[in-house]
Amino acid sequence: MSDKKGSSFLSKMIVDEIRVCVHKKLTEYNKLNGVLGEYIFNILERNSRVLYYPLKDDEVWGFLEKNDGHTFICINTSIPYDKQIFVAAHELYHLWYNHGEELILSSCLEETDNVTITQNELKANRFAAEFLVPEIFLLQEMDNYSLTSGNIDIKEVLKLSHIFLVPYKTMVKRLFEIGKLGKKQFFSFMDNSENQISIWRKRLSLELSERENKISLDNLLDKAMDAFERKLITREKFEYLLSFTNTTSEQLGILPEEEYIPPISEILQAIIEEDE
Repeated sequence: MSDKKGSSFLSKMIVDEIRVCVHKKLTEYNKLNGVLGEYIFNILERNSRVLYYPLKDDEVWGFLEKNDGHTFICINTSIPYDKQIFVAAHELYHLWYNHGEELILSSCLEETDNVTITQNELKANRFAAEFLVPEIFLLQEMDNYSLTSGNIDIKEVLKLSHIFLVPYKTMVKRLFEIGKLGKKQFFSFMDNSENQISIWRKRLSLELSERENKISLDNLLDKAMDAFERKLITREKFEYLLSFTNTTSEQLGILPEEEYIPPISEILQAIIEEDE
């Protein structure tokens, strides 16, 4: 796709290669007959160690890092849920086809104006869009709503983005990519601000699923619980590990430690020993 704001272009040959990769992966995970949506997290977790954490910087949507032979992918859970889903799909491309570490910025994923984006990032974005919104399913949904290139407005775009659980701008691009939006419509839809989109979501009762600020650090809780139950770590160490996930021991069914009150015999013995 090429546009007057100069954000992105991938050759037909590269797009065709990406579509082959998408079809191969959808086949591998038996997802050729339905919308992926949040199942993308299941696929991601089967391929890497995944950390869900509310990062303070909303510009950072996530990152991929390798440590001691393990691949970790972090999803920023302070950003909207549909964007978390797109990040997961974007990262799968890097995981499967690039194998490199990276920081995922919103400016690259949203292909913001005046931002230079590498071919690798453009490929990852296109892969994520094709993976989450395959053309055949998008056309089926459009047919269900009797949508054509001549009767699509922001309401329909939001309905479709809600069905596929992808960001509004991702859906706008997909509709443009499959020839269902002209350039004038495309730029008009892309110019809508986040606030305008949020107002329309509210108006249409299409608010996103709640998963904001989730904290889940791979299998940290299970490992900590197992070590504590086997008396391999102290309660203090156990509580320290739980603090990373804002979890209390009580939430895991472990009662607070009771204060030890010695019997009278022990108190009397202590007094005698003190006198001696």
